[in-house]
Amino acid sequence: MKELNPALLKKFLALASNSLSGEWVLIGGTLLPALGIHLRSTVDIDLVGLSKLENQQTLELMGISESLGLSVETINQAAGYFLNKIKPAKSEFIVLKKGKSATIYRPSLELFWKLKIPRLSEADLVDCESYFHYCVKNKDKFNSARLIAVIKSQKPTTHEKSARLKHLLNLAKSG
Repeated sequence: MKELNPALLKKFLALASNSLSGEWVLIGGTLLPALGIHLRSTVDIDLVGLSKLENQQTLELMGISESLGLSVETINQAAGYFLNKIKPAKSEFIVLKKGKSATIYRPSLELFWKLKIPRLSEADLVDCESYFHYCVKNKDKFNSARLIAVIKSQKPTTHEKSARLKHLLNLAKSG
């Protein structure tokens, strides 16, 4: 699959926000390049509809992907499953892109961490840390106590994950 760079992702989001309808949220590793933070390569787009209306537009999303020379497999709908399990409040979404007929949001810092921390691979840790710094720099409001609670709710399965959680705990305490 073709690597997604910030410029290509920007084109994708512009097309999606003007072609789709409803409300969507961009999550996962794709979020950071969309914000201009290009730390690592990513090949899939985790753009999730916030209701059944949006989810019926998945084929249109794949068409937008294909029109930009990307594989239809670039659209990753698995993220929707994890977002649905969390059932986030509307307040956990921040407008990223508003088009003619669709609004694309980014997750709050707390929601981003809720989605990333259960797996917490090395790449997830870098994503969490980078998004934390982005949110601090952009003066996004977040509750450090809730970030700490998200971390403490996890049961580390390996020494590596335990070390990653400790790193995030220190970061959350600094915020």
